[in-house]
Amino acid sequence: MTAFQVSVVGVCLVINLFEGFDVLVIAFAASGISKEWSLTASQVGLLLSSSLVGMALGSALIAPLSDRIGRRPHTLICLTVCAVGMLLATVSTGFWFLGVCRLLTGLGVGGMVAGLPVIITEYSPRRLRGTMIALYGSGLPVGGILGGSVAVLVTSEYGWRASFLVGAVLTFAILVVVALALPESLDYLISRRPEGALEKVNKLLGRMRLPAVEALPPVPPREERGVLANVLRGREAVRTVALWVAYFFMMASFYFAESWTPLLLQHNGSSAAQGMDGGLLLNLGGLAGTLLLSVLALKVVTRTLTVLAFLGAGLSYLAMSLFLGSTVVALAAAVAIGLFVNASGNGLNSIVPGLYPAAVRATGVGWAMAVGRLGAFSAPALAGLLLDHGWSARSLFGLLVLPLVLVAALIAVIASSARRSRISVEPAESLSPVN
Repeated sequence: MTAFQVSVVGVCLVINLFEGFDVLVIAFAASGISKEWSLTASQVGLLLSSSLVGMALGSALIAPLSDRIGRRPHTLICLTVCAVGMLLATVSTGFWFLGVCRLLTGLGVGGMVAGLPVIITEYSPRRLRGTMIALYGSGLPVGGILGGSVAVLVTSEYGWRASFLVGAVLTFAILVVVALALPESLDYLISRRPEGALEKVNKLLGRMRLPAVEALPPVPPREERGVLANVLRGREAVRTVALWVAYFFMMASFYFAESWTPLLLQHNGSSAAQGMDGGLLLNLGGLAGTLLLSVLALKVVTRTLTVLAFLGAGLSYLAMSLFLGSTVVALAAAVAIGLFVNASGNGLNSIVPGLYPAAVRATGVGWAMAVGRLGAFSAPALAGLLLDHGWSARSLFGLLVLPLVLVAALIAVIASSARRSRISVEPAESLSPVN
């Protein structure tokens, strides 16, 4: 890789890291917010879910705009939205205002979901693309680690708003870096042909030490988009519904743990600092799970790893439910939850594209992820509602044990069925579960 390519990929990785910070920092600030405004658990759950609702809306409504205006300006707009949302959160005076700020931040983050992996793959050598995408997938847990570390350092001294201020400053800083260092997507220049496209492509090729081209390649005909009915016929219908269930509970378990672990540890006798430690350890486990899956996938079939990861996630939730009153064991369980849930998410993203025939692959994967996002933003809100209706923290963790074990069985069955049907189940490039 040339220095130019390293800088482009590096900028994308840092953007994703700050996305993780912006999304997950609310989990570490929730305790202080709840105390200051005397919020119910249901209100806390809605605050925790608001950025996730924004992400879902952003990925559906804002992300497609990058194909029209270009990846670079689109990224700048989304980062600006994120930064403004974080900055406004620092001056919020009530529940609804902060909820809107979090929704705004989520819109910006969700809008960037599709574009950054495209830029990374375009500017990475083929032999390193899988590694770069794996590093991209680690951005969310690393951002969570950063958010937790900042919260531990500044909350006790300056209050919960300081965490959002740090996030706003970091996001504005990367916005400046993107404006100076991030080039336009080659795919956009070739497919959309803006004015001066050939000159811009050759300039980028030169910076990558590749030969210039005399003319841009012909624009390939657009593929006809699949429709939902194509993945709900016959055998595909069973596979599709099973994958919807898998994605729903994978994202529900991920965002429930990320959002509520610090608070639920405090509800069961841990100190505020220990609750934040639990959130930090959860994200450290997530980083380890992402990297471990990438390494083990070189030697072990990815579908096997994915099944084992879901089983491990279910057992980790069981351990948290049984031993939540013991701070040491609960912190160890938090590491395990982070490790196995992140590994299961990355494994699922890796094998699912190969479970569909090429003609309906994009439709199948897109709808599975869309259903998964329902789990992402409904789980934190539902947890708050159940707490207000008398559920214990132990019961909330226990609620996800059986679904995760059943998902492991579903993945084993549908992967084996696809193999017998001669559909490829080789791993594809992995993405983070927030996508």
